[in-house]
Amino acid sequence: MWAGASGPSANTSTGCGTASTLTPASKRATRPYCGAGWDTVGDLTALGLSPDEEATYSALVASGPADNEQNAVLTGLIAKGLVSRVGERYVAVAPDIALEVLLLEQERLLRDARAHIDDLSAAYRNHTGTPTATLVELVTGGGAVRQRIDQVQAAARTELRRLVKAPYGDPPVQRAECRTVYEHGVLDAHGNETARVLPALPIHLYLADDRLALVLLSEESAVLVQPCGLFDAYVELFEALWEGALPVKADGTLVKLLLAGLTDQAIARQLGVSERTAQRKIAALMQELGARTRFQAGAQAAIKGQ
Repeated sequence: MWAGASGPSANTSTGCGTASTLTPASKRATRPYCGAGWDTVGDLTALGLSPDEEATYSALVASGPADNEQNAVLTGLIAKGLVSRVGERYVAVAPDIALEVLLLEQERLLRDARAHIDDLSAAYRNHTGTPTATLVELVTGGGAVRQRIDQVQAAARTELRRLVKAPYGDPPVQRAECRTVYEHGVLDAHGNETARVLPALPIHLYLADDRLALVLLSEESAVLVQPCGLFDAYVELFEALWEGALPVKADGTLVKLLLAGLTDQAIARQLGVSERTAQRKIAALMQELGARTRFQAGAQAAIKGQ
């Protein structure tokens, strides 16, 4: 029985304890716990739970049924299907059942929101009566350009395609479906993308699916392009450059430089890349081959014909 509990109590069936009564989180000095993994109030708010509801539900899951006077928090949990009342006791419904239902509902709401965004986007393009007026947007100011880069990269639902050119550098990629062609001088491939390299690139470009293109004109200006003939030209340009680019992988030059015992700085100069990029390529090769030293990596790669 939780009501009136004044300190942690053992639970022999779960190895968990509770540090308070079933009262709202805002009125408790401490909260229910079940090892380190239970210190996670706020993780379930995305499913529509308030902090008090999450804390109370977590306590019921951790320590089993409890006697308590019904309050607004318990009423809310019952309405959400997370708690049931059995006689005078409150019992948590299994998380893999109850929370899964809430998760599916949130996913449905997200799908509806995405569809509404698409409708609003269509209305935005057509509200002036001349859709072409909004197909190309000039973005000015360094902050606005960086914001648009982040937005376009995040907007890709299926695939992100990029041409990365000096001197703009390479913003981080947070998604797996990414193809990037690097200009040789800024080669800095990440582990979660498929990368190729060319000696030079004509433009610095981001393509989010077949919906958005962003072309950097300078560090302070860019052009955002919606689907149109110009957009199609950028897509064709990317694919043509991709076909002609060389895959980024451990090559014979890197192997020879490792066997020669050169420093990272010297290797970077020979490869025409930054020292950080050279270090990343060396580390990737060593990990791939299971080598403990740079010389061993070069020797093993040479033996395997890389």
